[in-house]
Amino acid sequence: MVAQLQHWPGNRAITDDRKRLAVSAYIWARVTQGEYFFSPCPPHIATDPEACRLWKYHRRFTCTWLRQTDDHPHYRELKALLDAHADQLAAAIDAVRSRPVVASRLSE
Repeated sequence: MVAQLQHWPGNRAITDDRKRLAVSAYIWARVTQGEYFFSPCPPHIATDPEACRLWKYHRRFTCTWLRQTDDHPHYRELKALLDAHADQLAAAIDAVRSRPVVASRLSE
């Protein structure tokens, strides 16, 4: 997704693994229709208190910028991509949940 974003002069936006982890919380919140601060910490850092603390910091920072997109064109473009991706995920989840359960599958 980052490759699809336009490069803006003076852009100091985070584009490394910190942003990938932070936007996962944004996507989680959009798909679940919840709040990003309830998103679960990624399992590979959950056992490291310092890594989890940094993740929470970057999650808050990134999600704040995504909510206030008028101030930063990078986050405005990123938000549109993330919203589209989250909506696709939610639709895929809803499609699986709406399939009828066949009685023969219940007995397996």
